[in-house]
Order: sequence, then structure tokens, then C-alpha cells
Amino acid sequence: MREYISSKSNEKIKTVRKLADKKYRLEYALFVIEGHKLIGEYLSNGFMPVRLFVTEEAERKYDSLISLADKSNICVVPKDLYLYISAEQAPQGILAVCPIPSQLGKISDGAAIILESVRDAGNLGTVIRTAAALGISNVVLSSDCADLYNTKTLRASMGAIFRTNICISENLIVTVKELQNKGRRVYAAMPSRKAVDIRHLALDRNDCIVVGNEGNGITEKLAECCNGCVTIPMVAGAESLNASIAASVLMWELVRGLDNA
Repeated sequence: MREYISSKSNEKIKTVRKLADKKYRLEYALFVIEGHKLIGEYLSNGFMPVRLFVTEEAERKYDSLISLADKSNICVVPKDLYLYISAEQAPQGILAVCPIPSQLGKISDGAAIILESVRDAGNLGTVIRTAAALGISNVVLSSDCADLYNTKTLRASMGAIFRTNICISENLIVTVKELQNKGRRVYAAMPSRKAVDIRHLALDRNDCIVVGNEGNGITEKLAECCNGCVTIPMVAGAESLNASIAASVLMWELVRGLDNA
């Protein structure tokens, strides 16, 4: 049975509000997604929210989508209460509370983009979205990257986070060495006298590329562990690309290089 909620003092409403804070997302192991596209991606990839909040108008409008969820977990709320729990500027009246997976994926065969200390949630979400679009097999994150379940990350990923193999590394140096021990090559994307133009690199289907922090780039110790450095050719005097754009160009070249190999 659906539940009707009309009070801000309801504990379920209070929980949704708390989940805007990373502290409570970690404490409750829950996160929030909004909008029919994101929720549609979530459901279509075989996941199930623990609770779905909808306005009566949204319930009618998105009835086919809502039918995919467990009816016992649907909460109908008036529009003013929905606005109270929503983080969107143009809310669609549909919000899902979802469990954070207890364990993320392990690095599989195929190309990987590795992110070291990428702190901007929008950049992280964009990289995940691009990786999914280009067919990059793995997105590997250092543990200090932006929160995967931040609203900005989720929104920027456009749901790609639910269909991408994402791995968290507590120590990227160890992870890089493990990849190399399996015969895989890892390249650092950074300026260097020995850096190779990414377009001229002979690529393998299991190659990996590291992109560093927005302001500081890749740490020296991690760069030293890599098989080499690659760069994106740019005209003289051009400003450096931000992390998500650089990662997108590198992933495109990685895929293009494999297609031409």
C-alpha cells in the first residue's frame, strides 16, 4: 500500500533532508536521486530504491516508471512538502532513496580511466558519463575523489553511474603496480619532456590512463610508477584543460586508437 505523508515532522521526511549531507549518507548507507531520467536509469539497470517519494501529479505522469518500484515503498506527498525535500531547481515531483552498495566493482579487463584526487563533483560525474558513452570498461577513483553519491555527481553522470564499473582504490600506487603485474600499461596524463602525444601512442585494449587533481595534477610518486607520460597536443599559449575535459579527450583517443590498432 502507498503511504500518504503530509508533515515535515515525519521521520521519513527528516531522513531525506539529512541525506543531503555526506555524513548521513555514510551513516545510513543511503543516497537520493531525483527526476524521471535518473530514476529510470536506476530501475532499468536492475536496482530498487528503498523508498520513492512522488507528488500526486508526478504519480499520474510517471505511472509506468513508478510501476517498476515496490508499491509498498511509495510515499505520496503534497507539492509543498516535496519542494521541502527536493534539491532541484526545477523539481519533477519524483525522488528515490537508494541504498549505497556495500561493495563496488573490481577492475576488469579492458581500458580504464584512473582519477587521482578529482575533487569537483561535476567533473567526476562528467568523466563517468563520458566513459560509459565511449565504452571505457573501468573508472578507477582514489578514495579522496569527490563523493560518488553527491547530487552534483549523480546529476552530471546522467545515470551512467548505474551502468559503469566503478572501483575505489585506497592506494593508487598499489593499484597501478597490481595492474602492471598483470601485464597492463598505465600512463600518466601530464606535461613532461618524455611525454608522448596521445595520438602517437600504440595502444592496447587493456591500457589505463591516469588523470590528476584539478589544481595540482598527478602526484610525483604516482607518476613515477607509471609506464610513461602522455599529453594532449594544444596550440601555444592555450590554458590547460580542466580534469573532465582532459579525461574525455584522452578516453576518446584511447578508444579511437584501439579501433585503429
